[in-house]
Amino acid sequence: MGAGPDAADTATAWPFSFRDEIRFSDLDTQGHLNNVAFLVFVESARIAYAVSVAEPDDPPFGTQTDYTFMVVEVKIAYRSPGQFGETIETRLRPSSVGRSSFTTDFEMRVGERVLAEGYSVLVTYDPVAQRSIPVPDRLRARLIADGATQR
Repeated sequence: MGAGPDAADTATAWPFSFRDEIRFSDLDTQGHLNNVAFLVFVESARIAYAVSVAEPDDPPFGTQTDYTFMVVEVKIAYRSPGQFGETIETRLRPSSVGRSSFTTDFEMRVGERVLAEGYSVLVTYDPVAQRSIPVPDRLRARLIADGATQR
């Protein structure tokens, strides 16, 4: 995982940002954002990013496409609790791309307060053949344009 940004970093270090509000159903019995709900917020940001990088004729979901993504690893470092009604900004950036997988770093913030940071590893996957496939060239180019390095 790339190190999370410090106060000197700006939003330009993160090419994608997604906002969502903490709902009552996201809370644990102590009234804090539940650890499982963090994954949902990260997934929502990751899906929004995937939609943003897809070509209009190549949506990344469903059986009508040549490929989709499969999450194979997620790491979350919890930094501070989230509270009901707060707006979470989940920042995302691709950090590396390999033959058939890529890694995205993320950071979840409420204002200047970091709630969590971590990374996800995704594999490009052929849903018909049910196997991993090389990262398509257009996707690879976009990931690199957004900051990923080749592995």
